Amino acid sequence: MPKAAELDIDLNAPAQEPPAATAPRTAKQKRQQPEAPKNDTPVNFRWPAAEVKAMKKAALDADMTIQDFLLTCFHSFLQDKK
Repeated sequence: MPKAAELDIDLNAPAQEPPAATAPRTAKQKRQQPEAPKNDTPVNFRWPAAEVKAMKKAALDADMTIQDFLLTCFHSFLQDKK
C-alpha cells in the first residue's frame, strides 16, 4: 500500500476570498424601485396584438404613459356618456 503524501498547505489558515470584479454597491447606489401608490389596483385584460400596438403608439404620440392614456380615454368616455 502506498504511503500518504504530506500536505504542503495549512488547512487551519483562514480562506482568502477572491477579489470581486466590481466593488460592492453602497445603499445610495442600489437601484430602488419606486413604490406603487397604495390605492392602485391592477387590471388585466386581453386585446388583439394589433390593438395593443395601436394603443401603445397613441400613448407614445400623446407623450403619456399607457396607464395615463387609458385613464384619460376612460374619463373621456364617461364625460361623453353624460
